[in-house]
Amino acid sequence: MRPAATIAAAIATMTASLSVVPLFDSGRWILPTALAIVLMAVAGAASRAVALPAPLQPVLQLLALLTLLTVMFAQPAAAWGFLPGPVALAELQDLTRIGLAEAEVALAPVPTTETLVLLSVGGIGLVALTVDTIGVTLRLPALAGIPLLLVFALPAAVVRGGVPWWLLPLAVIGWLLLLAADARDDARAWGPLLTRRPGAQAGPRAHPRMPRPRASAGAAALQVGLVAVVVALLLPTAIPGLSEPVWVSPSGDRPGIGGDGPVSVDPFASLRRDLVDNPEREVLRYRTTAPSPGYLRLVALDTFDGVTWRPSEAPIRVPVTEPLGPPDLAGVADIGESTWDVRISDLDNAQLPVPYAGSVITPAGEALDERWTWDPQARTVGGVGVSSRDAAYAVAAYDIDPTRAELRAATKRAPDSLLPYLQLPDTLSPTLATLADEVTAGAQTPYARARALVDWFTDDGGFSYSTNVVTPPGADPLESFLEERIGYCQQFAGTMALMARAVGIPSRVVVGFTGGRLTDDGEYVVQARNAHAWPELWFAGIGWVWFEPTPRIGAGVVQPDYSRDRVDSDTPEAPVPDEVPQPQAPDVAAPVAGAGPGGPPTLLIVAALAGLAVLVTLPMIIVAWRRRRRTSRTDARVRIEATWRDLGDSVTDFGWAWSRAQTPREAANSLGRQVTLGESERAAMRRLVWWIEQVRYAPPTMEFIAPSPAELRADLAVLRRAADRAAVRSRRVRARLAPASLWGGGLSESSLEGARPTAGV
Repeated sequence: MRPAATIAAAIATMTASLSVVPLFDSGRWILPTALAIVLMAVAGAASRAVALPAPLQPVLQLLALLTLLTVMFAQPAAAWGFLPGPVALAELQDLTRIGLAEAEVALAPVPTTETLVLLSVGGIGLVALTVDTIGVTLRLPALAGIPLLLVFALPAAVVRGGVPWWLLPLAVIGWLLLLAADARDDARAWGPLLTRRPGAQAGPRAHPRMPRPRASAGAAALQVGLVAVVVALLLPTAIPGLSEPVWVSPSGDRPGIGGDGPVSVDPFASLRRDLVDNPEREVLRYRTTAPSPGYLRLVALDTFDGVTWRPSEAPIRVPVTEPLGPPDLAGVADIGESTWDVRISDLDNAQLPVPYAGSVITPAGEALDERWTWDPQARTVGGVGVSSRDAAYAVAAYDIDPTRAELRAATKRAPDSLLPYLQLPDTLSPTLATLADEVTAGAQTPYARARALVDWFTDDGGFSYSTNVVTPPGADPLESFLEERIGYCQQFAGTMALMARAVGIPSRVVVGFTGGRLTDDGEYVVQARNAHAWPELWFAGIGWVWFEPTPRIGAGVVQPDYSRDRVDSDTPEAPVPDEVPQPQAPDVAAPVAGAGPGGPPTLLIVAALAGLAVLVTLPMIIVAWRRRRRTSRTDARVRIEATWRDLGDSVTDFGWAWSRAQTPREAANSLGRQVTLGESERAAMRRLVWWIEQVRYAPPTMEFIAPSPAELRADLAVLRRAADRAAVRSRRVRARLAPASLWGGGLSESSLEGARPTAGV
């Protein structure tokens, strides 16, 4: 039953699962997940108590886990109210698909929805099952650290601010408890330790009172493990370039949203995070001479691949210290100029927020890093390896506020250089183009078509703003948005840009901030809630003009004068914050969302790591399970013969000569000439030779005291370590990852049964 090791395996899984805490916005997942871990421990202990065959023990645990998931998440569909029948399993499958779709685009901390809690309970439950199987059933506690490491690696990879520093040593301590419990069970299998006796005695009774190396191995493993924890915590501070651990520092000053760190607007990921995580956090302040300040732009996304919007590579970059000329404004009569004094606080980005159309940037105080450059076509400022945090600068910009008449007159066809801004992917649903034609039917000019689209999104089309949107599994996100007609800024901006392209208007999507809140002293305050996305459309002689299709009031979202039904006063109402949106379940794939360039989805990385771990550990698990099964045979003679054959397999795996044609003493002497054996190893060899000789040569009617399975495994382990220690490194690696005995050189199970072996076999 091994209660100590079972409890230690459960504790190890629980300590490792604490690293998942930063992934959720509340702790409602903890209790059901802990219940799953306890259930796996109880099911494993019960299966071992009734001596269920090892391959069937994880099957029983899996059935227990499915029953728990059914009761928690699919109880109405359960057979007899609790059993996981076909209907309940189908329900769990659907919920899992929805949860995986949410996890694919959600950014930590995610809302504690039913489907994401299901993933937590089921996923960590499977980890608990795996740890119990490897560490307790198969007696391989060191390998049980691999699934525990994967549990820690997932949040460490996806949480932008990292995970608290103390979670890693806590997880390692849980694993060390499992190692200690396994060593304790090994020591107790030999009974109480009595006075040391010489190991040269012959016969099976010579060894029960001998000191066992495994009894002290657990203490050594604990010492090494504790030293490793200390080194892992202190080493980054001693090596240049590793001044911070891979997890977040206690002060929480790593880049990213969440905790006490700075806000980061990631244009390649969901902006909903910036709307619900720390929405009150101030990111910048500015003063401007512009009479009607618009939005501050971070990046322009001009390429749509059928799923996400991305920025194209700028053909030319201009140093930020050099001025940009004015855009083509032949069709605009009134062009003003304004200055913007910007002071950034908690905004950690590789782009600087600037108005359209900025022309000159002057640093305030310290000079801007020379790695900051203009994209002259998009009129955005970015860099590689830079951070906008605490930057201060002044921007001189051209104020472009075209009139309705000027926009109506902009009917000239776009030049060939703008053809990329009209491209639509072949995989795009034809529904969008058909709908765009219907919405703009009767509109004779590009401006009229743009206004028709804005009016349709904000009024006529019945759309509403919400962050609580979930695309059904397998459905097209764009079609789902157009059908359900509910979403948030990314979806409105991306869809309007696509519909504009469908009716012949060049377009792109811009990510940045709305104007913020005007204070009494004339300064604008921009908070995380002001993160926004909107479309820009191109008009001949005017250039790029922004529109606002998102039907949302507050947080600085405003309509430009040329997009309103009537001409308002020269000074628009000061933007004011709305109610803080509450964290809701994310949509499956917003049109603007993406994984970012060079960043494969985290789930794929974790799946690849898990697959690699399985490939690496599977041979070791199979060999260990086979060895344990052989040495646990009920028939003592078969058990001894199997141990001797397993010794031959192991010696061969490590590259040493071993012939089954030799007698046991000849084989033992041959191994002794190849491998230096210590006193304890020679004693173990003498015991095995004595036992195998009794089985092979003694009369069948002769009685002898047979060794227990634990005794046989211990002696076999001592000799395996000796062969391992003496082998070259390549052989040792091969013996673990691709042992020859596993691929055809081993002993078949059927050959252990039947007639009693004869000498020389």
